[in-house]
Amino acid sequence: MEQSIERGACAASGRHDLFFSEHPGDQACAQAICGGCAVRVDCLRFALENEIEWGVWGGVIFWEAQPYYRRRGRGRPRRGDGQPQEVAVDELWQLVRSA
Repeated sequence: MEQSIERGACAASGRHDLFFSEHPGDQACAQAICGGCAVRVDCLRFALENEIEWGVWGGVIFWEAQPYYRRRGRGRPRRGDGQPQEVAVDELWQLVRSA
């Protein structure tokens, strides 16, 4: 995995802070960086196998050990702001296995 991380878009971006930020805007930027990454599936596999609790891994937000596609900020949601889209871990494993 170490070699995969070195080839990842996250390493090339130089913006490691985005991948471990609490702010939904930063997390969305990190997900955008993951979008075109060649090792995205390997990264997601690593997060699932190691039960990662925090950060953006393979384009998925891990927050308190729960995976999300996106996470809403604190406070009252703005009008039209959808709910966070939680991801089933089984669905993620299917994605990893099918890659």
